[in-house]
Amino acid sequence: MGAEAVGLDVAVTSRSVSEPMAIEGFTNEWDGDLHKGDIAWTRNRLDIGVRQGAWRIGYTQRYDYTLKFNNETADLYYRSENDLPEPAGDVPVRLDAWHMRAQGVKLSWQWTSGGFFVEPAVSLLSGWQFQDGSLNGFLRNENGDLSGQAELDYRYSQDLLLDHQFDRPSGRGVAVDLLLGWEGEERGANLEIQDLYGRMWWRDAPYTRGTFNTVSRNNPGVVRLDPAFSGVRDIEDYQQRLSTYMLGNYWQDQGDWRWSVDAEYFLDRLWVRPGVSLTQVPGNPYLGHELRDRQWLLGVADDDQRWHAQLGSDDWDLAEARSLTVQLGYRYVW
Repeated sequence: MGAEAVGLDVAVTSRSVSEPMAIEGFTNEWDGDLHKGDIAWTRNRLDIGVRQGAWRIGYTQRYDYTLKFNNETADLYYRSENDLPEPAGDVPVRLDAWHMRAQGVKLSWQWTSGGFFVEPAVSLLSGWQFQDGSLNGFLRNENGDLSGQAELDYRYSQDLLLDHQFDRPSGRGVAVDLLLGWEGEERGANLEIQDLYGRMWWRDAPYTRGTFNTVSRNNPGVVRLDPAFSGVRDIEDYQQRLSTYMLGNYWQDQGDWRWSVDAEYFLDRLWVRPGVSLTQVPGNPYLGHELRDRQWLLGVADDDQRWHAQLGSDDWDLAEARSLTVQLGYRYVW
C-alpha cells in the first residue's frame, strides 16, 4: 500500500488441538475414543481494521481456552463420563485450566527498511469471561472404593465446579504483539509473537480455595465421584497472565512453485508444517502437512494476497478431528 492508500482488512482465525480425544467429543460428552495426551487448547480471533500508511487501527475479539492435565486425569474423567469401571491403584490427579474471552481496540504501526519490517501492536481489551485454576491431588482404589484428596485454587467468571453464585466480574487488559519479517524477490521469512506481554485485571473476581475429599459410594465397580469440599470462597481483584504464542514462516520461490515451512510454538510444544503452493495456477493452491498431529492443510489465495482461505485437519471427518485450523482473510484497498 502507498502512503496515501487506505485499506480495510478482515481476518478470522481458529486453531484448536485436543490430544486425548476428538475436539467435538472433548467439548461434549467424551463419548469418542480416548488417546494419550495431556493438553487441549483453542485460540480464536476476529480482527477488523483500517490501515493507512504505516498505521492500522481496528477491532479485535478473542476466545482462548487451555487445559493441561496428566493422562491419568483424562482417563479418570473418561471413565466417569462413560460409566466404566474405576481404575486400579493410585491415580495422580492434575488439571490446570485457563480461559479468557475479550474484545477491544487494536493499534499497530509498521516500520520498514528495504525488505525488513517490524510491526508492534497494542490491544486494549475488555473481558467478560475467564477461568484460571488448578486441581492437584490423588485418588486411590482400595477394595473397590475410590477415595482421595485434591487441592483446589480456582478463579472464574462462572463457577463450573461448585456452582458459586455471585455478580460476574468485569475485566480490563492489555496485550502486546510483535511482527518481524524480511522479504526478498524469491524468499522471505517472518515471526509473529502474540501476547508477548499480556495481562487482564479482573475487578471483584470470585475465587475458591480448599480441599476436595472424594469417595465413590453405593455403586461398586463404577466411577462415581461425590466430592466433599472444605475451603473458602470470596472475591478480590485478580491479575490474569496471557500465554505467549509464536508463529514463524519461511518461503522460497522456485519456478512455478513456492516452498514453505511454518512453525508454531505454544505450551512448550513445537508444531512444524512444510508446504508447497503452485503459483502459476489461479488461486495459488497450497498443500501443507503438520508433522506432530499429522494434520493436512489446503489453502487458496490470490496473487496479491487480498484474500486467502485455509482449512486443516488431521481427519477429514471433522467430527473426529483432534487438530483443526481455519483461516479466512480479505483486504480491500482504495
